[in-house]
Amino acid sequence: MRTDASVTFVPLGGSLSLVGGAGVSIPSNVFDGLGQGVGTAPANIIGTAPVFGADYGIGSGRPLLDIVVGIGLATSNGCTLNVAFQGAPDTGAAGNYQPGTWVTFMESGPKTAAQCPAGTRIARFDWAAAFPENTTPPRYIRLLFQVPSGENFTAGTISFALATLGRDDQANKYAARSYSVV
Repeated sequence: MRTDASVTFVPLGGSLSLVGGAGVSIPSNVFDGLGQGVGTAPANIIGTAPVFGADYGIGSGRPLLDIVVGIGLATSNGCTLNVAFQGAPDTGAAGNYQPGTWVTFMESGPKTAAQCPAGTRIARFDWAAAFPENTTPPRYIRLLFQVPSGENFTAGTISFALATLGRDDQANKYAARSYSVV
């Protein structure tokens, strides 16, 4: 799997606004596992498969996905944010090579605005294995920033949503010390 600028769900150097209408979920950029872009027919497929799909969530070298808040979230109506990691199969020639039905692989769970100040990592996912089993693996991957019906944010952005090849932080930085100095 590539881990370059094409595997970013938020444009590098940019941000994704989470301010929208009441109950409106906001999708990220769509990652095309083939690398050719949504609506593009696969140029090279080995074998006789009519559409491309790949499962990047298997094996020992699977990437991690980090999602970080840019501008802290604010709301006037108690809005919460759920980040869903989703995949969709290619619809093929009959569907103009668009994403099919989006399937949620994993979710962050609802986060309140107080849990999402600027610079906070709100989700870290291991790249999920394709789901459900015995279906065409997804060609397209996205994040969906979900808000409850009738609620919305008045401020907030996502500044970073990128696949990395491993943890890039010191995981034990805040761990309790298991010793004492005498």
